[in-house]
Amino acid sequence: MANPIDRREFLELSGIGTVVLVTGFGGSVFGAGEPGSGEDFYFLQMSDTHIGFHDPAVNPDFAGTLKKAVARVNALAQPPAFIMFTGDLSHATDNPDERRARLKEFKAIVDQLTVKDVRFMPGEHDAASDKGAAFGELFGKTHYAFEHKGVYFIVLDNVSDPTSSIGDEQLQWFESELKKRDKADRVVIFTHRPLFSLYPQWDWWTRDGQKAIDLLMPFSNAVVFYGHIHQEHHFMTGAIPHYAAMGLMYPLPAPGSVPVKHPVPWDPAAPYKGLGFREIGSKTGVRDLAIVEYPLAASATPASRVIRITAKKFEFNPGTITLKKGEPVVLEFTTLDVMHGFNCPDLGIRCDIKPGETSRISVIPQKAGNFTFSCDVYCGEGHDGMAGTIKVVE
Repeated sequence: MANPIDRREFLELSGIGTVVLVTGFGGSVFGAGEPGSGEDFYFLQMSDTHIGFHDPAVNPDFAGTLKKAVARVNALAQPPAFIMFTGDLSHATDNPDERRARLKEFKAIVDQLTVKDVRFMPGEHDAASDKGAAFGELFGKTHYAFEHKGVYFIVLDNVSDPTSSIGDEQLQWFESELKKRDKADRVVIFTHRPLFSLYPQWDWWTRDGQKAIDLLMPFSNAVVFYGHIHQEHHFMTGAIPHYAAMGLMYPLPAPGSVPVKHPVPWDPAAPYKGLGFREIGSKTGVRDLAIVEYPLAASATPASRVIRITAKKFEFNPGTITLKKGEPVVLEFTTLDVMHGFNCPDLGIRCDIKPGETSRISVIPQKAGNFTFSCDVYCGEGHDGMAGTIKVVE
């Protein structure tokens, strides 16, 4: 990859301290092809604020979490070019007056942002009950397009239709917008639900999303950002990467990991765990986007140490990893052959390790001891012996 974004260089550009930087699949979010013209900038993605949610067992600070996120954004040394909220601004209610009241409460909080270019799209909690009517009154169109410094952004509404669909009319509009662009242009898509079928049993899909993906396939520099699933998740459809964001009210379990989907309960030992927002940076002359994750957890501090772990049949290298309790680190995974999985359930660490990709997880171990990790993706007859140990010392 020519001219990759340097981690230190990007962080100096954005005026922030050392944080977790994810450079995307195979080192490039945008994939192959030459970049379009443009200037350096970065924007923030914030998602799933669910104003109106009330359950102290899940988030005892349900009234203050978004305010904390706003304060953290306002404290950034260099403000973003704009902020995009990718849906579920409010929590679902069947009462249309209450829906409007919750959306107005959300708007009053985000009006405190010092960044004034703030953009919105609905989630199903905001729009499915009234086909986006209340959202439209307060925030305008549910799907639209805009351009910023050589990057073309398209917002798709896959929530106002209660069948979890985009719909033929909007797909025709999407096709007409794409026809305005060269196939090498940088194109960023925002949706609420994933366009691909991540886990339809939990409504983690878009019924006609494949039609949108097919329209996007000819573009060599395209990427999709979405919300809805309240956790980081990376997926590829062809050369198009799809990135899910953490939410700002409660995390949800990994797809299919439990029989019934419920919010993950609050952990008093790790307040705000699983909540946060992300920064996406575009750099002149570079075809990559740099993605920086901001956990909201009070205990989360920027990681300063990276541990690189290589997987191959049927071993991890290193096989023993030593961490210090309370010290933030980044675990960086690559594979030399087939797909593997890294799973350390006692520490809550889980990651897919895919060929040609680098995966990173920020970890702050909260307990001392020896903890076994193993490969949980079958990789051959020696799979059962593919394991190692994480030693967490005081």
